[in-house]
Amino acid sequence: YEIRKKLKENRMYARLQGELERLQEMLLECCQSEFLSVTENLRRIIISGGKRIRPSLAWICWCMGADAQDQYPGETKEILPLMCMLELMHTASLIHDDVVDNADERRGVITIHKISGRCSAVQSGDYLLARAMEYLHIYKGTGINEALADISMEMCLGEFQQMSHLFDLKACTVDVYYSQIKRKTAYLIGASCYCGALAGGMDPKNAEILREYGEQIGTAFQLKDDILDYQSSQETGKPAGQDIRRGIFTLPFLLALKEAPCRQIEELAAKRCKTEEEIGILMKFVKDHHGIEETEKCIRACGRKARTKLEQLPECPARDALSEMAVTLENRKI
Repeated sequence: YEIRKKLKENRMYARLQGELERLQEMLLECCQSEFLSVTENLRRIIISGGKRIRPSLAWICWCMGADAQDQYPGETKEILPLMCMLELMHTASLIHDDVVDNADERRGVITIHKISGRCSAVQSGDYLLARAMEYLHIYKGTGINEALADISMEMCLGEFQQMSHLFDLKACTVDVYYSQIKRKTAYLIGASCYCGALAGGMDPKNAEILREYGEQIGTAFQLKDDILDYQSSQETGKPAGQDIRRGIFTLPFLLALKEAPCRQIEELAAKRCKTEEEIGILMKFVKDHHGIEETEKCIRACGRKARTKLEQLPECPARDALSEMAVTLENRKI
């Protein structure tokens, strides 16, 4: 993983690696149920990997508080259950997304709904959310539970917002697009930082700085995902042009259209059933009119804002790790 490889240069890496190994065991335990097919499906998804960005950020932000009790004298809570909750919430959302998108694969393995059906997949995602709730009592009175409840609602609203704008270019402006990706992606990454800091005993004011940092890199992360959708499937392991097929207008397309308004392109993009040739025309339009390059500029701007936020906090190995993670997420290839 690019993130872990980069963090090897930081002395926190060995500690993080150990926590992620413990997290994997905890996640697999949460997959257990009395129904073998459910257990096997969920274990397959967990074992397939993932970047573990949210729990990693939570742990690093926890360290900023827990390793500096002279600066942040608040009560320190254990971090592993929070890491597990965040990853379960994220994984459940991916399982539900795969049903909505009718995706064939996730992380190189066949999606649950393709093996066991849509109903089983939806219930499997719900089961992971229920398992996550088992840990809420640990963080009572810290503000963490309220933050996670708010984020869960925002993630759902982000999905509704996106669904309401499919194939509708008039409704999907750049501002609307940013609102969607913040709800669907950036807010959970920001909450991972915020909740991790609170669990480490950091005061809410400084934890809020880390939330803002997380939302910036979360936005950059989603923008990079949107760019990767314009690259070949050989490079990313995913079919290219999926967003355009599904009527989702991401920033590269919106910025290209802003630079070169074209009625024919607008009409083609709004078409619900497109041929592969038409998909190719739209993807070429985005590349020819600098949609990718302009989005890359936005990613770098988010990275700069994230690192600027960190400057408000005392220097420490955890802060350095967060800065390195921002750079790594900006430059990731997959």
